[in-house]
Amino acid sequence: MSEAKVIQCPCGYTLHGDGDDEVVAAAQEHARSIHDQELSSDQALSMARPA
Repeated sequence: MSEAKVIQCPCGYTLHGDGDDEVVAAAQEHARSIHDQELSSDQALSMARPA
């Protein structure tokens, strides 16, 4: 079972995922659609914390 993760975007939005893959995908989609930026998996994981 994977551990739930959360990322707090600097814009104030909170992203949730059931494990690394889900929270990274959510962060990358948020970065693209809201901030018009690309976010690497490593960048996203560096911001991820246990939920």
